[in-house]
Amino acid sequence: MHHSTSQFSSQSVSSQPSISLTAPSANANSAVAASLDSAAHAKAIQLASTTLETCATACVGNPTAAMSAAHIVTTLLWQSMRWDPSSPRDAACDRLVLSDAAFSSILYAACADLGVPAFIDGAWRPLTTADLAKFGAADGPLPVTPTAHTAGTIALFEHPVTAHGAGVSHAVGSALAARLDGVDRRAFVLVSDAELREGQLWEALAHIAEERLTLVVPIFVVGTPATTDRSANIDGPDALVRRLAALGFHASAIDGHAPAQIRTAVDEIAAKAKESRPTAIVARTTKGWGAKSLQGGAWSGRIPTGDKLKAALEELRSTRVGLTRSFGADIARPTARAKHAAAATPSLADNLAAVPDFARAMRDADMFAVYQSGRLASRRAHALALRTLGRAHPGTVVLEADARAGGASELFAQDRTLLSRAFDLKSAESHMVSVASALAAHGKVAFAAASARGFVRAHEGIESAARAGAHTTFVATNAGLGALTAGASEAAVGDVAWFRGIAAQRDSAGNPSGYLLQPSDAFAAYALTLAAAEHDGVCFMRIPSGEQEFLYNAETVFNLGRFEILFDGTDLLIVTAGAMVHEVNRALDGLDEAGISATIIDLYSIPFDEEALLDLANENGGRILVVEDNSGGALAAAVSEACTASGDAFTIESMCVQVLPTSARTYDEALKAAGLSAADIVARARRMMGSRPRAQQ
Repeated sequence: MHHSTSQFSSQSVSSQPSISLTAPSANANSAVAASLDSAAHAKAIQLASTTLETCATACVGNPTAAMSAAHIVTTLLWQSMRWDPSSPRDAACDRLVLSDAAFSSILYAACADLGVPAFIDGAWRPLTTADLAKFGAADGPLPVTPTAHTAGTIALFEHPVTAHGAGVSHAVGSALAARLDGVDRRAFVLVSDAELREGQLWEALAHIAEERLTLVVPIFVVGTPATTDRSANIDGPDALVRRLAALGFHASAIDGHAPAQIRTAVDEIAAKAKESRPTAIVARTTKGWGAKSLQGGAWSGRIPTGDKLKAALEELRSTRVGLTRSFGADIARPTARAKHAAAATPSLADNLAAVPDFARAMRDADMFAVYQSGRLASRRAHALALRTLGRAHPGTVVLEADARAGGASELFAQDRTLLSRAFDLKSAESHMVSVASALAAHGKVAFAAASARGFVRAHEGIESAARAGAHTTFVATNAGLGALTAGASEAAVGDVAWFRGIAAQRDSAGNPSGYLLQPSDAFAAYALTLAAAEHDGVCFMRIPSGEQEFLYNAETVFNLGRFEILFDGTDLLIVTAGAMVHEVNRALDGLDEAGISATIIDLYSIPFDEEALLDLANENGGRILVVEDNSGGALAAAVSEACTASGDAFTIESMCVQVLPTSARTYDEALKAAGLSAADIVARARRMMGSRPRAQQ
């Protein structure tokens, strides 16, 4: 791999000569190497000073931690990375991924100095140093924790900064996308020493080693712990190098404030890539570098102001005098890389138009006899939809975390033409969520499958993906009470409640941040998979275990934000979704015997058409019974909010999981233990109606 070249320029002193900024080879002239270092030191000190002033003005940020990465940021962006500051998201450009928001202020300073495009006031334009005054402002483009959303972002930040440890996962997603697209762009990711105990970080590192992803380069910005610190033997630079080497990395420990060592470490990446060996850089750094008065634990996370700020800036100026030369102290923009010429491909909409309907897909898969039986597991229909979608659209990718046993992606992974787009991430659910989000940022239509229980652990990453508007569908298999047959530890009955919190939010355009989808049969699972693929945002699909009878046919249309009316009545509106639709259907005979005429709707999507649902409620005397196989009454809460907003009078009762049974041998036994059987539904309906319909009272 080669390095781009750039030139020293006289940005402040016109008489200064220009000297090539290409990283020196082994036999390079020592004077040129010294000039490279001098220029890097000068720029690092400039960025550190800007960072201090920016944080002091805004009264937010972590300037001393940001200063510890000053030389790494400078050397990468100006000397070692192959990229174009005016178009950093071009497929050919190397990426710089931020894993800890503590470094954000110095990245903003660098972007302002380089004029990296920023989305400000509804349009893209180069970021300027004047924009740094908006750092941390609620209505500004520079949040303390960088996002990747269009409304308020810097082009350099392709992935949002989320929980500690997630940055390397985002870099993995970038590398997997590069592999699929046939480009050799690298993803450098800055990892702080505050992240070293995060489990997701080590999930990502294990994945890099297993896949030999040489395009991912973690750079650990590590402060040297005190000898009295008991974590020194575990998290110190030398210990970290040993841990990385044990995973299979070529890990080198360097002085993070020595530009020559940083350049050399980056140069080694190409050599190790030929050996299919991943590399990592462990950089020993000092928080508050360049300003003696800010160094030490007392200043960690604190912002100097007033006289303290003036003293620190003066110390930085003195440091510059000792480290820079009289010539070549300014550093020019890196030379732009040639644009990546991507092959023209049909649009997603065109490809979706070519996807066959469910009946045709079953016939094409030699499953028509199963289709005619009238029963099929929803997960099998979803798997079939993924395979047909993957064959139709080359941007479809499928990830799974111990989900293949649940059948979420088995047909996709079994197709040799699709195998390169199927990724098995073992039990690393949090890592998978971040990888899927990163793949979506690179234009892929990502489906990520895990057990519903696994996604409970990965909630934070899904929330971040929703905020970023990632084109990703998270598929929760074995959802609801059906998983109870494997033990209470396998059942997830709180997932609807927490995802409903995401679906209730709106993005800057007023659209839902995500859709919660609960298919109740194979037709719904197939159609909603395709609808989720078409939606340019996050969906969470909750697929029950076991086989279900067909409730729908080829004429049924499923759209996000809608619901389906299964039966029309006049006395009671029963709202349900997913596997519980079948149990409510089984309650119909008991309702008829009780003289109750019920309207049943399958609320397969949240959000939903609130006005249409309230019209049905009014047609049923304003009485609503919500039946759901999760805790917290999430569906009932959504319906209640719609009723409250309308101002009309309604009677709403909720049937949900209030006490999770410890075990159950069958699904029916689980329903009875949770008080959600057909008999329980009839009993609750009778109580609501006073044992007989209102019309007969």
